[in-house]
Amino acid sequence: VWVDLFYRLFFARQLFLGKALEKESADQIIKSMIYLNQEIKNKTKDFMFYICCRGGGMLQGIGVFDVMQFVTGDVFTVGYGLNASMGAFLVHGGEPSQRVLTKNARLMIHQPHMSPYDHRLHDESGSDAEFICLLRTYILETYIRRSRQEPGLIEELLERDIFLEPEEAKEFNLIDEIGVEGMGLNYRNIFLGK
Repeated sequence: VWVDLFYRLFFARQLFLGKALEKESADQIIKSMIYLNQEIKNKTKDFMFYICCRGGGMLQGIGVFDVMQFVTGDVFTVGYGLNASMGAFLVHGGEPSQRVLTKNARLMIHQPHMSPYDHRLHDESGSDAEFICLLRTYILETYIRRSRQEPGLIEELLERDIFLEPEEAKEFNLIDEIGVEGMGLNYRNIFLGK
């Protein structure tokens, strides 16, 4: 029964991230999206990406975000629970007009920084400083571009940990909808075999 459930969810393009984004979880999501995107008969079929992620590595987050933009089907994001740091970045990375945060969920945004998932050997970390600066700039510019907010406002928001309720996240254009009852009904026929 469980195998059948996961099989149906996978081929229905229902993907889940319920933990910190580390190398293994990012690789699994990236590989799943790329594999499903290559299906000849379903190249434009949309993805539903359910996210409850308390953060993770910048490299992993940017990798998943980039693949979300690359696939031919739209990626609908549904954030539930706490989505912090890279989790918030991924929720906001869904198709504009298709980013949902459940009514009891929260986003936490802050200045991107190296996490334990990004650290390499101590003697190599000095040479990574410029690269980390480029990643931080990319994340900042992405928030500015996709939220259509003033750069100064986004820079100010990212200066420290900011917890946003769904209404605030919508006001800053990081999401589009607040958990709508029955939002998954469009996909139920997939599970019923219709």
